[in-house]
Parts: sequence; C-alpha cells; structure tokens
Amino acid sequence: MKPIKLLDAAFLHAETVATTMHVGALFVLELPRGRSRRSFYQRFRAVIASRLGASEVFTRRLAGLPLALANPFWVTTDDIDLDHHVRRSVLPKPGSRRQLENRIAQLHEPLLARDRPLWELHIIEGLAGGQVALYVKVHHAGLDGHSAQLFLQAFVDTAPRLPAAASHAPRPQPDSASLASLLLAGARHQVTEMRRLPQRVVEFGAAAARLMRAQDDSTPPTPRTLLNEVISERRSFSTAELPLDAARELASRARATVNDLVLGLSAGALRRWLLERGLLPSQPLFAGVPVSARAHGDTEHSIQVAFISVNLHTGAADPLGRLAAIHQSADTAKQSAATYKSLIPDDVPSIGLPWLLGGIARLVSHPDVADRVPLPFNVIVSNVPGPSMPIYVAGARVLTYLPISIVYHGVGVNISVYSYDGKLFVGITSCADLMPDVDQFARYMTDEFATLQAALEKPKRKSRGKAAARRSRRRT
Repeated sequence: MKPIKLLDAAFLHAETVATTMHVGALFVLELPRGRSRRSFYQRFRAVIASRLGASEVFTRRLAGLPLALANPFWVTTDDIDLDHHVRRSVLPKPGSRRQLENRIAQLHEPLLARDRPLWELHIIEGLAGGQVALYVKVHHAGLDGHSAQLFLQAFVDTAPRLPAAASHAPRPQPDSASLASLLLAGARHQVTEMRRLPQRVVEFGAAAARLMRAQDDSTPPTPRTLLNEVISERRSFSTAELPLDAARELASRARATVNDLVLGLSAGALRRWLLERGLLPSQPLFAGVPVSARAHGDTEHSIQVAFISVNLHTGAADPLGRLAAIHQSADTAKQSAATYKSLIPDDVPSIGLPWLLGGIARLVSHPDVADRVPLPFNVIVSNVPGPSMPIYVAGARVLTYLPISIVYHGVGVNISVYSYDGKLFVGITSCADLMPDVDQFARYMTDEFATLQAALEKPKRKSRGKAAARRSRRRT
C-alpha cells in the first residue's frame, strides 16, 4: 500500500468526462514472417500475462478513503481481468494511417475504469500491408515521461527473441485494502505530512520570492485563441515523422537544440493554422514545456515534472529568426526551471484536497469562469528521448513510437514528440471541437521542417554563386 503523492492525485481529482487524464503510445508493428495477425494477438496476450509482475502499473489500483476525505492509496491487486485490459479490434478496409489515427482518437476518449488497474492495451488489426498496431493507454497519475518508459520496458524487448527465463515475472503479493487498514495508513500519512509542512512552507516561500524577483515585466500576457476554450470529450489525433539526423543537423546549423527545433516547428504550424482563419493574435503564443524534476537514478513510478513557459514568437514571419528567438526564450525559461520545480512540493497533507480540486475542475468547465482564468500558456509541447535502437513486442518489430497525450480546458492542443530508431515521432492530440483538422496541422509541422531546411540552404547557394562569380572574374 502506497500513498498517492500530490501531483499524481491532482491528475486524478482534475479528471472529468471531458478532461480525461490518461496518456498513450501508438506502436505500428511488423509481424514476424509467417505469423498471422490472430496468432499474434494470442501471443501478445500470453506475453502480458507472463509479465504482469514486471511493473507495478499492471497490478496497482486505487483505494479511496471514506467520503474521499484525503488522497487515495495505490494498492496491489491480483484481480486482473485480461479480457478487460487486453483488447482486439479490426479496422475497416483499406486500413489507412488516417483510419488508424481516427480509431486511436476514439479509443482515447473514454475514461479508464477506476475500480481496476488504470491501463488498457489494444491490438488493432486490418492495417494496409498486413501490419498490426498496439495502442497503450495508461493513466497519467503515477507516470511521467521517464516512468512511462520504465513501464513500457515491462513488455517491450530489445531483441525478437529472449531467453525463456526473461519472459516471466512473478507477481507481487496483493495488499490488504480493508477499511481499517486504509484508515490507519491514511492517518499515519497525514501525521507525517503535517510534520513536514512547516519546512515545505518555508521552501515554497523562498522559491516564490526568487521567482518574483526573476519575473520580467516586459513579458507580454498570454493571449487567448480559438484553441484556448473549454473542451469537450471529443478527441482528434494525427501524426508526423521526421528524420532525427536531419533534425539534429538542422538544429546545429541554426545554433539551436532539437528541443528548440520542436518548439519552432510547433510555432510555425500554429502560426499558419491561425493565420488561415484570420485569428493569429498580435501578441505571441506561449508553450508549456514539461521539465523533469527527477533525480538521476530515480525509478519511482510517479509524476516528477515542472512546467516552464516559452515564448513561441508566433508574430515573426521569418522561420529562422523565429527559431533563434525561441532558442533565446527557451534558455531564459530554463534558468527558472529549478525555481519552478521547488514550487511544487513532493506531497502535502491532503485532508479535503479531493473535494477542493474536484470542485475547481467542475468550476473551470464553465466558459464564463474559464474565460476569466489567466492562461499560463496556449499549447503543451514536449519532447521525450526514446530508444535509439529497434525494439520488439511479442517478437514483432516496432516501426513507430507515437505519443498520445492530454488536453484540458484552455489548452486544446498537445504536441508530443518521441525520438526512436532514427526518427522523431510527432503525436498531436486535440479537442475535436476546437481543432477537427488535426491531420492538416500535422502536415504543417512537416512543411515547417522543409521550410527551415530550405531557409538554411539559401546562404549556401548564395555563397556558391559568389564563389563562381569570383572564379569567372579571375579567368577574364
């Protein structure tokens, strides 16, 4: 039995039918030669059954205190119904990538069942070319980018075949989740956190003072756009793929980082999408960028991130100038990252917190209220490094590693990027009522990449032309 910490609990309490708090990944799989799709599903299900003990995510469920008086606990269970957690479906013909993306959007909409471990695995067949897809759906409570990678390692392999000894993980013993044990554990946890509270108040006050001193009065307020309204439960999802080596070269030549480049591509796509509708604000948009607060070697399955806000300079028409400005803004924001991290305590006494956060979640779902809440940023943009070498699921090679993430009231689009096996995989999740044409937005991301490449090639062509002219003059 383990208490759920502050940030993880916040993702639980802020969840509603419209604001689901699960994340996911989409793997397109190349089946081993000679293996049918139906037999692959059975093999995959058997692999999951044998590895339920390899990650606590598989075997933990929520156990709440009476009347939701304080944050719930994670308890280990042995009641895992694979018919519920491991599912199979088939796409209609022709099984295109867009059909797959639409299916993922549909699967991403419903809430995860709170009375079971908070995960689902969906095998999707019928893809063109005989491939199959795996959609991983897991609640964000208890998982950030790093711990999500650890969870995936429980059933993802680094080779098509592993020794038999590596294919089985014994399950942990289930916890007693009786009312008496929950009340006793809850009381102990609240007493412990009350003792730590004075020191955390001091630390929070010091961090807040540092942040206020570092605030730049010239920073413009975050404007509202069509994408920053109250969202519905409907989701859209689309993807893009970019060559990683080319992205690194482009970023290097522009004297930026790959993270800056991802922000630059997002800024360019947002600018174009809003311009086409005549809705681009005169003030620049801002991106919320998650920054890890995890200590080196920490493998705990919990959320340990802070957000920094980066100016996207969407008013700049020149893509290279915009990227340079984003690089500078990101550097400035990173200098405050440690302060932002210290503003978020590891945990606090949580008596009454479920009622408070749940009430706030319901309150901000009303447009009249949401429109009055200042926006910290317009869009979430994240970039998580994944495996650099090919990985396998039940013997099938993983071809894509595409992230699916969260949108919320006021932030109707999330742009997430994973690097894997020589590519950057971009997953764009949106509220379908705010951005129904998310596939067009994904194309704008790849178009912006080509635009930046072409802009960097121009100086080369000019310098070559000048050199040729000098040689011609010398000959004459």
